[in-house]
Amino acid sequence: MLDLALEPPVVNTAPGPEYDDGVRVGNMIIGIERTPKGRLWACWVGNGDSPNGFFMLATSDDGGAKWSKPRVVIDPTDPSNAPQRRALVGNLWTDPSGRLWLFFDQSLGYFDGRCGDWYMTCENPDADEPTWSKPVRFADGCTLNKPTVLSNGDWLLPVSLWTRDRIGPAILKDAHHDLDPIRMANVFASTDQGKTWTRRGGVAFPETDFDEHMIVELRDGRLWMLARTKKGISESFSTDAGRMWSQPQTSAIQNVSARFFIRRLVSGNLLLVKNGPIDVRLPRRSSMMAFLSDDDGKTWGRGLLLDDRAEVSYPDGLQAPDGLIHILYDWNRHTDAEIMLAKFREEDVRAGKFVSPGARPRMLVNKARAPVVPKSIRPDAKWAARASGDAKQDRSSVPYDGVKPNSMVCDTTLRELPDGTWILFILAGGDTEPSPLNYTGVTRSTDQGRTWTPLERFDVGFPREGKTIGQGPTELMVRDGRCTLFFSTHSKHWANDWRSWFLTSDDSFKTWGKPQEVPGRLRERTFIRNHIVTRDGRIMLPFQHYVGPDDQRDRAPLDRDFTNPRNGVLISGDGGKTWAEHGDIRLTPNDRYFGWAENNIVELGDGRIVMIIRADGLGGVLYRAESKDGGRTWPEFASITQVPNPGSKATLYPLGGDAVAMLHNPNSRHRSPLALWISFDGMRTWPYQRVLHKESCDGPKGRINYPDGFVSKDRQWLHFAFDDNRHRAVHYSAKLPPLP
Repeated sequence: MLDLALEPPVVNTAPGPEYDDGVRVGNMIIGIERTPKGRLWACWVGNGDSPNGFFMLATSDDGGAKWSKPRVVIDPTDPSNAPQRRALVGNLWTDPSGRLWLFFDQSLGYFDGRCGDWYMTCENPDADEPTWSKPVRFADGCTLNKPTVLSNGDWLLPVSLWTRDRIGPAILKDAHHDLDPIRMANVFASTDQGKTWTRRGGVAFPETDFDEHMIVELRDGRLWMLARTKKGISESFSTDAGRMWSQPQTSAIQNVSARFFIRRLVSGNLLLVKNGPIDVRLPRRSSMMAFLSDDDGKTWGRGLLLDDRAEVSYPDGLQAPDGLIHILYDWNRHTDAEIMLAKFREEDVRAGKFVSPGARPRMLVNKARAPVVPKSIRPDAKWAARASGDAKQDRSSVPYDGVKPNSMVCDTTLRELPDGTWILFILAGGDTEPSPLNYTGVTRSTDQGRTWTPLERFDVGFPREGKTIGQGPTELMVRDGRCTLFFSTHSKHWANDWRSWFLTSDDSFKTWGKPQEVPGRLRERTFIRNHIVTRDGRIMLPFQHYVGPDDQRDRAPLDRDFTNPRNGVLISGDGGKTWAEHGDIRLTPNDRYFGWAENNIVELGDGRIVMIIRADGLGGVLYRAESKDGGRTWPEFASITQVPNPGSKATLYPLGGDAVAMLHNPNSRHRSPLALWISFDGMRTWPYQRVLHKESCDGPKGRINYPDGFVSKDRQWLHFAFDDNRHRAVHYSAKLPPLP
């Protein structure tokens, strides 16, 4: 059985519909190459980084604008009752003579302790029907990065033989001990243009993490090897063409544990592509950036941001004869599953933005479109059955249509007042948001949402002073018989005069006091959409704060209108008389990232405060930050979750202890459906999942937005409102399950 991996796989040059995008989940980048006549070849792994991965190759004859369906597939098939084989690691390379090489590995399961490095070559990669040689196995291990051609004509190929802790199937834990001496970042060499390959040397990097090493020949003749480790990037040098290597050291180039790309350009400069700034190790694979060095890696320029989203990884690239650089990478390989292409020149990297002819970021090469739900958030069968029963007890939704035709309705806030009536605040007016025509509308119900009063303007009493002042989102806190309404004001669509205010009422909003500004720097460009009262009686308000639009524009990597919103909480321990600001949480290091954070917080049973954050364009998921000391300190960066979200407000509701309910759009691309999810373990898993509305009243293209509400005192119902495609408000009551 062990030798099944030594048998060559079948090379499928006429892939059928079983490999179409619509039936495939997961896409992991392998590599990209250009042929002598200009055709681009791209390779990625179908099913992503998994034991059932397989290679797929496609072509583009127009510079990457359009791509063919898969033209070649390497998908090892297995005899009955035999271990599964897969192809997972490799790359494409055009050698100096114009031949196209495909390196790939084959293993039993994810890693069988030996793996196997194979290659195929294509002599006519520009032909209508390219022909490939038979696969040749030439080494134990695998190759992820391209060969380096030395000045003396030798070809050096990075080949990694992974350490034993990577071995997957338990039955193989004791196999292949004879290879233990060369479990390292090996260097294979060819002195006859690829006819034969022999191991020349290698480096055993401490705390290796797949190695994924690359080799650059420096101007002084030394070879510089960089490799991935669990702590980032390590480096080693050779003065004898790769036979002996120096003791590995931590590199000054910092990186998350992930593949990077480094290559000598025609100009003689070095190109480096990695996640984040040169000297920063990010907490995750975000912010793909390109850098140039004209002194053999001693110093690097400020860089060009290629993609500021989370989960962008594994760059590989080439440089065309006209100087245009192509970088292929993947985004969210197991959910959105997109293979992306960025094109730019050295002048773009120096400018810090895409300025040259033909330079373009984020070009889509391929997308696996089969639906997939991460295992960690799949509904539990028991709770799915419970959700079905609860759905039969939901109260009918009551749409509120008391606004003028074509007038906007959005951003609902629903609460029960001290006198037992319900109040619903709605952002209304104008035809868009934000607009100087926006105002806060109010409607009330005395029969638990069955009927509502006509919508009225909630007059906060601001003097107009000859100009139109719009109002923004609201948040209502009901505590000890007092109601506190938080809201914002502005003049133009994106003016610099955004302010946040609050006013109070002691008689269920029959009357209310004059507005007061929210304290501190938060009065500017701040939006408050949630609050909690902690068990020790403190009031906590999450906020987002923008620095822009014009501050620090010159030193930002992209020309955007706003700077990265910071997230945190305001805490008051004296009933709202004084406030202290805590936290400066970011989603991405890119200071020109812009998104409505719309953060929401909840207190868990052990006192931890958990914040969820909307993240526009950063992976199609929610982000999360956690404070372990009651909201006083927070991490610098939020972490990515596996909860899908299209860039829309989600709301949390404590149910006691570690039980939390969440209303949100569980879709990474569109604001539908509207769903209720419940976690019983502090938001680690979400076993109870129920779709409340499949789509808007306006059909699949309509949006179900911004749910907000409250849990009944007996914790049997979740009463909330939402806006339906920005033109009507809807009240809904969902039956809650009993706690386990």
